[in-house]
Amino acid sequence: MNTQRIKAYIRLITFRIKEGKKIPVYRQEGTTICGNCQTDFSGNYCYNCGQHKDVPRFSYKWIAKNMIGGWINIDSGFFFTIKELFIRPGYMINDYITGKRIRYFRPLQMLFVLGAVYVLLSQALYSSAESIINNDKENQELVIELGKINVGKWITENEFIQSVYKLLDSWFSSNRALGVIWMLPVSALAMKIAFRKGARKLNLNLVEYFLVRTYAASQIFIVSILLLPLSKDPENSLPWWLYFIFSFWINLQLFNDKIKTTFFRTVLMYVYLVLILILLALFLASILVFILWIFN
Repeated sequence: MNTQRIKAYIRLITFRIKEGKKIPVYRQEGTTICGNCQTDFSGNYCYNCGQHKDVPRFSYKWIAKNMIGGWINIDSGFFFTIKELFIRPGYMINDYITGKRIRYFRPLQMLFVLGAVYVLLSQALYSSAESIINNDKENQELVIELGKINVGKWITENEFIQSVYKLLDSWFSSNRALGVIWMLPVSALAMKIAFRKGARKLNLNLVEYFLVRTYAASQIFIVSILLLPLSKDPENSLPWWLYFIFSFWINLQLFNDKIKTTFFRTVLMYVYLVLILILLALFLASILVFILWIFN
């Protein structure tokens, strides 16, 4: 009897995690006069101007809420989304894609907010390490030759290329959010290729895969922020296997497939990610060699 009861509780908890929080349905009796446009309406919001039927008096709570909202433009949906990302991330993302969006924080906006918090916190904790870059990079010379052209020397002596390189290097080294955003389209493409068979039930397009990876990146940022005070290196605050576990967790709930199948396709996703990055690097290198060939 106790075993059956425990199994029933497990099924109930699993069902509640999958379904998520239910939005209550309010049925108003009678009508309300809008305080903004004086329109007589029924329901919670005025159909003419959109104002809520309840207009409370100003209070200290209102001041605090609006000050925080004015700084980072977040509301209660932000913290609710954070909670959902660590309880039912795959189910939550599926809810957002299929249309249940009013209670969740927007994925890109959430990524920018968390990225900004991470950068500010890392600058505050590791301000002295901001300017630490390997000086050996400046002294190293690339010995790559194309005919009579020393490619490495041409790159290091070209002022324009060096200025662009330093700008991009400073962006990506000081702003982890920028690097994460740059990787989102690549990881979305890798995920679409890896899950092209298992995602037939969801029928996701590339943009929707992009949103999935955006929420996954937000999840990584949250953990990075929590572990940042304990980390010696702000750019490598999380081990590689933690990235894989979070991705596997999201994919398992999102596609609702077998554990072995989801594990294999998650591994395949990272394999495709590496291959795409290698192809992009080769493509950019070939463009650089072609430019060198034209100018010489």
